[in-house]
Amino acid sequence: MTDRNHIFPVHTDFPDDNASARLILEHLFEDLPEAVMIGSPDRRLAMVNAAAARLFRCGKADLVGQPASLLYANETDFREQGEKRFNLHGGHARHDQYLVRYRRHDGSVFTGETIGGPINDSQGRVTLFMVIIRDVTEKLASDNVLERLYTISSNPELSFEQSRGAILELGCEYFGMPVGIVSRIHNNRYEVVDVVDAHGSVQPGQVYDVRDTHCFEIVSRRGPYAADRSTHPEICDHPAYQRFGIASYIGAPLNIRGQFVGAIGFSSSESTKAFTDHDLKLVSMFGQWLSHEMDRNETLRELRQAHDQLQRVASQDELTGLGNRRELTDRIRRELDRGRRQGRSLGVALFDFDHFKQINDHYGHATGDAALQLFARRATARLRGTDVLGRWGGEEFLLLLPDATAETATRVVERLLEALRSADFRPGPDRIALSVSAGLTLTDCHEDIDDILKRADRALYRAKRAGRDRFVLLERDARPDAQARNAK
Repeated sequence: MTDRNHIFPVHTDFPDDNASARLILEHLFEDLPEAVMIGSPDRRLAMVNAAAARLFRCGKADLVGQPASLLYANETDFREQGEKRFNLHGGHARHDQYLVRYRRHDGSVFTGETIGGPINDSQGRVTLFMVIIRDVTEKLASDNVLERLYTISSNPELSFEQSRGAILELGCEYFGMPVGIVSRIHNNRYEVVDVVDAHGSVQPGQVYDVRDTHCFEIVSRRGPYAADRSTHPEICDHPAYQRFGIASYIGAPLNIRGQFVGAIGFSSSESTKAFTDHDLKLVSMFGQWLSHEMDRNETLRELRQAHDQLQRVASQDELTGLGNRRELTDRIRRELDRGRRQGRSLGVALFDFDHFKQINDHYGHATGDAALQLFARRATARLRGTDVLGRWGGEEFLLLLPDATAETATRVVERLLEALRSADFRPGPDRIALSVSAGLTLTDCHEDIDDILKRADRALYRAKRAGRDRFVLLERDARPDAQARNAK
């Protein structure tokens, strides 16, 4: 008779000869934690237990003898359930579980998970109806919030910032608050990181003393906190009320890898509701969910940093910070492809330090490294915006000059030679004279990389033979007796 597969608001006044039966039922159901109601065939309440009186926020006398329609939030539901489950005519009464919106004695409405059905006599006639009702309003709301939180966090099209904003908007909607804030808290510094504010009075980046906010209670408790002026009049003495007029607040901590980093909170300048333990559990769930998103975002950020670092290691020379041989080779291919498509030329210059072995042998490798770094800095500062300089290997550097004519390319190369020649390089008390030689060539981009680099290398060799500290321009199909040039 009390199978948990059936519940509903029951109705009936027992006839006098059933008084003993009513006493038995009252004794049987009085101490059950869920609301039980017995109704007569004409759908009037005959017996209710204490839990039913608490659920509908009234006394038993306010219910017994009343029509069951009094319990329904909608007249349509009352008539529909009468047809489906509480009629006396041949086999139409159903015994399944269902949801109905009920209205309490104070006018508030809740959703009741209901199981109901008939009680038959020995001849199979319906003599009573019985229902069991459980308030599932908060459970349904929680399930809905969880489903929407999952939808937000599993949406690959949302960035972390968009997900965070969507979580704040959902919290404002559920708790009925106009303001939702994600804050970063360190010591007594409270910074607004993200905000949903219907009035636009709070902006990201604003900083406050955490002791002037309700988040101070979260910091102190390391747990959720809620207060409303209607149930906590002492909130009027709180700095958050006196400074910002916050009359209702609920929030929870945010943690990344077990470390407290801030809070998520929702607030209103008006009293909103008397918060329940369920509300505290739910705002904690918001905090845990956002903490998970923050932790995942932090992990992704670290992975991106690691990836970028690997990319730099793979493409960047550690000593000079310039692109390495691998990066330069890829860049030459891209520039040749672009030049072929657009009918542009490409200048390629190979630089090599003069007497670099002597520098290392006499002054040490640290001085040699410093000389390479000096050239990288001074040369980079004198390039055109489209030029690319990288370390080709050892003391050699490669320069790419997109869209350069012979005249333009020679001017750039001369500037780089002069930049090193004029440098006041003093790793110790004395100045060390530095110079480089360079081989320059031009291509119409319709030849192989190896052919271009071999020609630049031959030009460099000729510059070395001609006395160093100079460059040789060796164009395609150039005469063997191409002359070296310098800027002296």
